[in-house]
Amino acid sequence: MAINSSKLKHILLDSDFKEILSKGLSYILIRGLGILISYAFTAYITKTFGASIFGLFSITISIFMIASVIGRLGVDIHLVKFYSEKSNLNDTGLFYKTLFKSFLISVLISVLIYTLRFYIANELFKVPKPEVIPYLNWILLSIPFWSITLICSSVSRAQKNIKWFSFISLVSRFLFSFIALLIVLSFVGEPIAVAKAHFLGILITSIIAIVHTVKTFKTVSFKSKTNSWSFLKNSLPMMLSSSILIFLGWMDTFVMGVFETDTNVGIYNVCIKVATITSFTLLAINSILAPKIAKSYAEKDIDNYKKLIRFSTKLNFLVSSAVIIGILVFNKLLLSIFGEEFIEGQTILFILCAGQIVNSFSGSVGIILQMIGKQKVYQNFVITALLINLILTVILTPVYGGIGAAIATVISMAFWNLGCAFYLKTKLQITSYYNPF
Repeated sequence: MAINSSKLKHILLDSDFKEILSKGLSYILIRGLGILISYAFTAYITKTFGASIFGLFSITISIFMIASVIGRLGVDIHLVKFYSEKSNLNDTGLFYKTLFKSFLISVLISVLIYTLRFYIANELFKVPKPEVIPYLNWILLSIPFWSITLICSSVSRAQKNIKWFSFISLVSRFLFSFIALLIVLSFVGEPIAVAKAHFLGILITSIIAIVHTVKTFKTVSFKSKTNSWSFLKNSLPMMLSSSILIFLGWMDTFVMGVFETDTNVGIYNVCIKVATITSFTLLAINSILAPKIAKSYAEKDIDNYKKLIRFSTKLNFLVSSAVIIGILVFNKLLLSIFGEEFIEGQTILFILCAGQIVNSFSGSVGIILQMIGKQKVYQNFVITALLINLILTVILTPVYGGIGAAIATVISMAFWNLGCAFYLKTKLQITSYYNPF
């Protein structure tokens, strides 16, 4: 008991540990609010229009997530690293230059997908889905504005303004989309109102994000000491890693859309939402850990960033394990929130939870590798994981449906998480995984 008390005292007296706990708690509370709102938004759609419409919406959202991460070019992650050093905070020109270029590229990506919309709807899916086109049109309009939102939020993250970062990146999209949905449905009672509301929610969020960031920097300038093209070049490995992670997260939903009915896609996507409740602790820790590791690594304070990693991994694993147990015990109740038909996804949910256990056990491997300059190593792991995921999803989904897609996702997730943890331990002597001793 005395040992536990002394450990607790040590944690409370350590400024870094206190910051991770206090700001992490703030993030978790805000993230929890975001999850509740996203659940309410999803449940409202499924209760009003059914699993089939939610399945169509999920397919277009998978395209939205993949396209928007490519449009950001990885600058959102690179800016966290850049502005975590106080000496760079006055270099506001770099932010505006990279924001402008990212916006233009996002617009070009949206235009490209728009020109291919009929091919995507009629040729890409096993059974043509022309009904997806109206949803896709509104989703494509959202992509450039979501890029603006996340690039702006990265500045707040770098400056450790975790509450604002959490609200903008995790809560506002669903909050304003849900409010917009309730308003739009009073005028347009058709399912397309879902996509329209999503666009309006992101548009409002992007305006708020850019206004807040301009106020933070206090000046608008396109002059920078840093070459923005070189900055973008160095951001690309982070973009590749981030885009591949998005591919991994949404590939199964998209492939499900190719081979399965819209209803089954909707059920599968709801199971993903429930399973990823466990990831909010890791996201909370990562939001604070990223700038701290970047700062400690830049200052060559090896002992400090190793200490931070050990503490954050233990905290994440213990909390995530408790959440996973709760999901497994109350799985029927959680799934029935969205409708009785979603209870069919129990087995899928159990498989996805197994993947989340591996994720929490491995620790913040992605953030660690990217913040210490090993983004190319991380990129190689996630590219390999993507190939594994793609091959297994295409093989297993047509035969086993959602269960096959879930198995493919968990295997690829385990490969990249455990592989990165093994690399950190053997090559850099950094223990990222959970170790109770």
